[in-house]
Amino acid sequence: MGLLTGLLWSCTSSTSGPDAAASGTESTVQTGGSSTSAGGDAGGDAAGGSAAQGGAGAADPSGGTGGSGAGDSAAGGGNQTNAGGSGGTDDATSGGTGGEGTGGADTGCTPNGDSQNLAERYANCFPIGAAVDSQSYTTHAALLKAHFNSVTAENEMKFESLQRTEGNFSYDAADRIVNFAVANNMKVRGHALVWHSQNPSWLFSSGGGAVSKQVLLSRMKNHISNVVRHFKGKIYAWDVVNEAIMEDGSYRGGNLPDGQNSRWYEILGESYIAEAFKYAHEADPDAKLFYNDFYNYIPAKQQGIYNMLKGLLDQGVPVHGVGLQAHFNIEPSTVTTNQAYHQHVANLEEAIKLYSSLGLEVQVTELDISLYIPGVTYNPSTFYTTATFTDDLKAKQAARYREFFELFRKYGSAITGVTFWGIADDNTWLSEFSSGRKDFPLLFDVDHRPKPAFDAVMDF
Repeated sequence: MGLLTGLLWSCTSSTSGPDAAASGTESTVQTGGSSTSAGGDAGGDAAGGSAAQGGAGAADPSGGTGGSGAGDSAAGGGNQTNAGGSGGTDDATSGGTGGEGTGGADTGCTPNGDSQNLAERYANCFPIGAAVDSQSYTTHAALLKAHFNSVTAENEMKFESLQRTEGNFSYDAADRIVNFAVANNMKVRGHALVWHSQNPSWLFSSGGGAVSKQVLLSRMKNHISNVVRHFKGKIYAWDVVNEAIMEDGSYRGGNLPDGQNSRWYEILGESYIAEAFKYAHEADPDAKLFYNDFYNYIPAKQQGIYNMLKGLLDQGVPVHGVGLQAHFNIEPSTVTTNQAYHQHVANLEEAIKLYSSLGLEVQVTELDISLYIPGVTYNPSTFYTTATFTDDLKAKQAARYREFFELFRKYGSAITGVTFWGIADDNTWLSEFSSGRKDFPLLFDVDHRPKPAFDAVMDF
C-alpha cells in the first residue's frame, strides 16, 4: 500500500457523512500517496479532504484507505440469474450458494416507458434509493417522492445513534424516517449494525479495562436483536457488517491507529462477522442481510471480500447480498499507488461477476461522483463552486454516470438496488468538511433541478 506524501494541512470532518467518525480528519495530499489503513464508506479519495485523496483520518469522509490493490480477482461466474440464482435465500442452511456461473452478463433491463420519474424509469431494473438525514427527508421531500422509491438513513441507525448508553435505545429519529418511507410506499435499507466506527464509548470496555469476548458478544447480540426486531416488517434489507476487509484483502484488524482499527476483530477475531449475521437472521428471518464495503474495484480487495463471503456461505451463515459503496470520482487517478487508479468500470464489473457467482444479490449502496480527482492537489483557491462547476465539468460527470449505469443495467438481474448517497447537491456529505470545500456529486443541483447527470442516467 502507498504512503502519504506531502500532507499539507488537515481539519476535522463532520459526522454527518456516510459512516463519518467524530475523530476523522480531512487531508490535502500532494500526489501519489494514499492512507494505509483508514476505513470509510467514501474511501478517502471520493471525499478525502481538499485533495479528494485519502487522508489519515479514521472515518470515511476523512480520507480512508488507499493502496495499490495488487493482485487479480478470480474469474467470476457472470450473472447468476441465468446460472444459479442471484438472490441468495433467507434460510441459514441454504443461504445463497448459487451456481458456478457461465461467465457472461445477463440480458440487462429495459426502461419502463417514457417516464421522467427516475424510479419509474427503472421499475424494470431495480429500486432507486437515496440516503437521507434527520432533516433532508422533509426538506427534500418533493424530490424524494418524485424520483426515489427507497431510502437509507445516513447515521440514524448506527450503533451510537440508537444505543448511546447501554440498554437505552433511542429510535425517535430513525422511526420518523422509516414512517415517512412507509407512508410513501418506499423501501427502507438499514445501515449499519456492526462497524468499526461510530460506536459508543462503553461498548468495548468493562470495569475500566477491555471487555471480554463473552460480554462483547452478548452486547452485540442484544443490540442487533433489539434493533432488527424493532424495525421488523419495515426494513427489507440490512447492512449487517460494514467495512471488515482491507485493500490487500486481509481483515481489518486491531493493530491500526485509533479510529481505523476494528475493536470487533481485535477482541473477537473474524468470527464476529458470522455471529452478527446469525443474530440478525434470528431477529428477522425475512430481512435480506448484506455485507457492505468500499473500493470494490481494487482486485485484491474484491478477492478478499469474495473469500470471506464464500467462507461464510460454506458455513451456512445467512448472507444474502453484498453492497458496493460506489463513492466514485469524475475520473480515475493516474497515480499508480492511489486506490482510485483502479476506479474503472471494468474492475467494478469483475466485482459484480465475482460476488454474483456465489448466488448473492449485489446492491450499489452509496453512489455519488465527486468532482475532485485523486492524486491532484486542491486548495481553497481551486475548490469548486457553483460558478466554476462549468458545463464541461457537468458533461464529464454525466458521462461518468452514464458508463456506470450502463454497467448496472447490464447486470440488472444480479443488481437488486441502486442507492445514491444523498438527494441533491445542496445536502451532500462531500461538502461537510470544516475546510469549506464544496462538491456537487449528485443528479440534482443545489436548487433541486436535474443536471446533465440525471439526463445521462435516464437515457436508455
